[in-house]
Amino acid sequence: MYTLYISIAFLVISFIILNYSTDYFVRGLGVLCKRFEIPGSIVGATIAAMGSSAPEFGTSAFSVVAAHPTIGLGTIIGSAIFNITLLVAISAWIRKCSVSRDVLHRDGLFYLIAVLITVISMSDGKISRYEAVSWTCVYIVYLAWLIWDAKRKKEEFRGDMEIPSNKKGAVYLVGGLLFIIIAAALLVRSAITITEIMGIPESIFSLVLIAIGTSISDLFVSIHAARNGMGSLAVSNAIGSNTFDILACLGIPLSFRTETGVVGDIGISMPYLLGSFLIFLLLVRIGWQLNKKDAGILFAVYASYIAIILLL
Repeated sequence: MYTLYISIAFLVISFIILNYSTDYFVRGLGVLCKRFEIPGSIVGATIAAMGSSAPEFGTSAFSVVAAHPTIGLGTIIGSAIFNITLLVAISAWIRKCSVSRDVLHRDGLFYLIAVLITVISMSDGKISRYEAVSWTCVYIVYLAWLIWDAKRKKEEFRGDMEIPSNKKGAVYLVGGLLFIIIAAALLVRSAITITEIMGIPESIFSLVLIAIGTSISDLFVSIHAARNGMGSLAVSNAIGSNTFDILACLGIPLSFRTETGVVGDIGISMPYLLGSFLIFLLLVRIGWQLNKKDAGILFAVYASYIAIILLL
């Protein structure tokens, strides 16, 4: 019993460390982008996506190392559904937010592609190395397209965050990454112990609890943005983070496995992964903004998903 309590304590500590270290890691990435004059659209796709998705990437990578890939799969899929429903819903509930057509047409298209190839790949109950590699390649194509588009529009570096000095930025980057690695390893090990002691399937534990825990920093950022009249930031960040989560956070770690099985609860989540985004698209297309009514619908979608996962 003491082992269970200690594991739960370590799980909570790992969530806290992940969320704090992610903030410093993002600041360090900001220095790199400013140093090399990376265009604004790429800053959004790299800093926002890589930074906010660092907890998910670390969890996915260490779950593969620990031979428990279901934890990584569940975390990524659960986080993607959480972001596009509950995270966006909270932002829209706090304040009505407009959605940029350019962002939806550009980033939304690639996220839809990411979701479709994920659903198709998992339809046979397994993910092969070649499928995982193809996901990573799609993300590389996405970045290449962003670079081309930025050059075409002659964009320059821009960012709303406070950029530290080069020396301090290097410390933030390395230190943040180090603590993310440590916290991710601690999270995976704690999750394995808790599920074994309590008899909870790893898929359910990761789809719900770990997915929400690793998305807390995104949620706080979205709430802050919505309160300051920047609700659209939450929408673009959710789409960008989800694209990176699925294509890179899953694609890269699973590329090191010959084959990865997809258990029932994760398979059940596939219709929700696709359906939640299609519902989001439908709501956005009606007026190009999200209000409290739309937020209520997204709340209901996520609530029904959790109910099905826990009851089936």
